[in-house]
Amino acid sequence: MKNILVPIDGSHPSHNALQHAIDIANVYNAELTIVNITNADAVLDSFDVFEDMTDEKVKDLTKLAKDKSGYVLEKAMEAVPENLMVHTVQLVSTPEIGILSEAEKCDADLIVMGRRGSHSLSEQILGSASTYVLAHAKCPVLLAHNEKEGPYQRILVPADGSEESLKAVRYAVEFAKADGASVTVFHVANMRDLIAEETALDQKKHGLEDLTDRLRQSADRVFALCKAAVADHKGGVDIHFVANIGRPGPTILKKAEKDGSDLLIMGSRGRSGLTSILLGSVSRYITTHSGLPVMIVK
Repeated sequence: MKNILVPIDGSHPSHNALQHAIDIANVYNAELTIVNITNADAVLDSFDVFEDMTDEKVKDLTKLAKDKSGYVLEKAMEAVPENLMVHTVQLVSTPEIGILSEAEKCDADLIVMGRRGSHSLSEQILGSASTYVLAHAKCPVLLAHNEKEGPYQRILVPADGSEESLKAVRYAVEFAKADGASVTVFHVANMRDLIAEETALDQKKHGLEDLTDRLRQSADRVFALCKAAVADHKGGVDIHFVANIGRPGPTILKKAEKDGSDLLIMGSRGRSGLTSILLGSVSRYITTHSGLPVMIVK
């Protein structure tokens, strides 16, 4: 990981995001790009009617926005340690388009952003922008829901055997090696997926006992893939493999709360079929309802 992009707007959530990004950058010796985006729509909304949009007023508003943006970036720089290479960028754009554009420009390996933005002239509307960025970013995205309180200690990784979830496991192991954290690989088998594929006759013939046995077998297959994915990289990391049955989203969050997890890393999509935990919809559920920092891996 060489380049980390952090959109900020001066709000508390974006400050949290910056703290997470700083710690990750320290671990990987990565460069930070801190971007503040003046929302072009908000500037235009300042005019009640088109006739009010004189060159002088546009110039004044642009200067005001630039000054505010400079102040936000200046305050952010105060939090960055001197050992890190950092770049600051000011943009006038719609927040989500500006974030993705800058991520491509700086070849970002990770985007770290807060959950919500402020509602001032230079707002980034990170609440709505995060949804768009999660869907369209080419690199992983970490949503920082809380303050960073030291190194990560307990990382939870939902896994279903999909390539995205295997990538998530590899990221978790790398983060864990750097911070001395433990990793729990968590497979949630959705009973409804199995039942839906059974005919009424099959259900009578095999019953729930057979379904449960098949769920265990699916977990074994997923865990075998995960172990193979990190066989050459785990480097002494304490990895636990746990399987459960239930609705994926709530079950994952319940497990995170029970374990006291402080970081959740998951794939953006899951496998379709027998044991899918449907990470596409699950990732949306998790990012909406989790109070933890959540990293979505593509």
